[in-house]
Amino acid sequence: MRPSNREIKVITHMGEDNALGPDDFKDVGEKVFARMLAKGWIEKTAVEGKYKATMKGLIIHEGEIIYAGRLRS
Repeated sequence: MRPSNREIKVITHMGEDNALGPDDFKDVGEKVFARMLAKGWIEKTAVEGKYKATMKGLIIHEGEIIYAGRLRS
């Protein structure tokens, strides 16, 4: 399942350490986060409205960047 551009943006900014939510992005809303949560790419944190990337989300994200030729150094 290929991630959308907005999903890639979220996972890129989250990385392995950041906890972010819809309020941290001006063009990504609750629906994108709900889809990613349902796919298992992110998980809820103890802080209300914040999410962290799961290992599954990071692996799919890396695969998509390499597959689509979006690898940045």
